[in-house]
Order: sequence, then C-alpha cells, then structure tokens
Amino acid sequence: MFPETVRTTPVTTDTKSLTVSTVKYGFRDYDTVVFDDSSDKRHAGKTIGRYVIDQSSTRNTTRETAMDAHRAAVHAARTEPIR
Repeated sequence: MFPETVRTTPVTTDTKSLTVSTVKYGFRDYDTVVFDDSSDKRHAGKTIGRYVIDQSSTRNTTRETAMDAHRAAVHAARTEPIR
C-alpha cells in the first residue's frame, strides 16, 4: 500500500529538466523532493529554492500542507535559477 505517489510535476525548460514529487509514506507522513531528470545529472546536489536537488526533502503531516510544499517547489523549479 505505501509509499503512494500523491503528485509528480515535470518542469522542463531550455536549461533544466526537473521533477517535483510528493509521496505519502504512511499516516501523516508526506515527503516532497526535487529530482534532476537530465541524463548526466548535472543539477544533482545543487540548490533550487530551499531544496538540494536529489538530496533534500520537505516533510509534512497533512495532505494540505504537503500540496502547499509541492506547489512552492514547482514554483521554485519554474522560476528560480539553479545554484
């Protein structure tokens, strides 16, 4: 039954290929991560917003806060430069 993918959102531009993923691991346990989809993983370990790509996550205890975190991560992936 778990983990359950709640939402995935691909973000592709001329300079980046990322996926924001939110997964439910159990009761009141949601995790949002930004993944590097480039073939050479050139963005892994770099930051976008408050995320370290392929390395950090945001944990939440409700679906509502998890979806807020997901939307914020998608916004960062679309609008902020990778550092």
